[in-house]
Amino acid sequence: MSFITRTGLYCFRQRFKMVILFLVLTLIATFMLTGIAVRDAAKGAEADVQTAIGGKIELSLDTDGHMGSGQQNQWGTVYGYNGDLITQEIVDAIEKVDGVVDYNSEDTEGYYGAGVDFKYLPAAFGLSYTQYGEASSYTATLSSEKCSKFQSGKYRLADGRHITPDDIHACLISKELADYNKLFVGDKIKMYSLDSDAISEFEIVGIFDGTEGTSGNALTVDEIPANCGYIDYATMLELFKEELNGYQQLTVYVEDPVSVQNVYDKISALPELKDKTLKLSIDTEEYDVVSAPLVSLQQLVSTTIIIISVVSVVILTLLLTIWIRGRKKEIGILLSIGKSKANIILQIFTETFAVAVISFAASIPFSNLIAEKAGAFLASRVTAGVANLNVQIDAAYLLPLYLIGILLIAAAVVVSSWTVVRSKPKDILTKMS
Repeated sequence: MSFITRTGLYCFRQRFKMVILFLVLTLIATFMLTGIAVRDAAKGAEADVQTAIGGKIELSLDTDGHMGSGQQNQWGTVYGYNGDLITQEIVDAIEKVDGVVDYNSEDTEGYYGAGVDFKYLPAAFGLSYTQYGEASSYTATLSSEKCSKFQSGKYRLADGRHITPDDIHACLISKELADYNKLFVGDKIKMYSLDSDAISEFEIVGIFDGTEGTSGNALTVDEIPANCGYIDYATMLELFKEELNGYQQLTVYVEDPVSVQNVYDKISALPELKDKTLKLSIDTEEYDVVSAPLVSLQQLVSTTIIIISVVSVVILTLLLTIWIRGRKKEIGILLSIGKSKANIILQIFTETFAVAVISFAASIPFSNLIAEKAGAFLASRVTAGVANLNVQIDAAYLLPLYLIGILLIAAAVVVSSWTVVRSKPKDILTKMS
């Protein structure tokens, strides 16, 4: 009688034991499938983060040793930068580098404008150093959507649109300032710049919120976030064309943070940057903040899978050891009629694996029920809500599950059966009698 026939007969006779084994293996498979699904979901979320955030390379002015001698004026000593600026020629060269997907310039407090036909939210000191009152600061940018406060979610566009590189004489103002002056998208406002001694007219292309409750005890109007807005960089270049013939800062966006070093090396080698007083640096802070919890989650789940595997071997070994000790007579008879030890071990393995085949398939619906909840729980605890996990049980998971199952069952069967199988048939039958 072959071991396959003996396997079928034993499983049929020992139905109660097979049911217990089925439940144990189903539970193990459910935990394994859930762990694999959560780990792969974390990998997928990390890949999505890479695509959504990308990597950043910062090109800025190297002010070390490139600040001119101080000039005295009524406000104190003013130092001017006498090095290179980021010209459009440099920007065009960077844009052509393989791996670069976009760029932006964000000159914080690049423009100070006093309201000619509107008023700022009042501060403690009512300074009037221009004929139009006190000026507030504006960030000059190519694309306001890519500015740090919008990227971080601190500011949100409430109405209208963002500033784009094609805009000129466009601005974004806060909802608080708009409400204070009854201004709307499409309205035009005039601001006076003391630096250029010129009045410029801007169209309000967008209104943003997020400044509410941040005024505090501001002493000057530019210390009130609601008074600070955004203007297009083209207007800056127009106003200060004699002093400003380029950008002071450039953020270069790389599609994949993993390849940011490669793109950095290519940009560094550009002839347009040779001997320029500019410095290049890699900025992956935003990506690191979001991806670090996802990497931790993958490590946690991988460790959990290993622990489940070890515990599974221990449980199966204990269970099979108890049952095999009750089969000493059967094993002794099989050995006495010439069946090899390998043949007997193969029978026990086949019995266990036959149940495992059914158990692993049955674990799929159970895994579907708990995988999504387990993923949401782990994401909230480990990733602190920085990313959502789309946890799904895929049919492709069955192959690694069965491979892992074969290894676990083989280890458990060998360990549990070895103490009995290694004995001689005569010794087994003598002890039983």
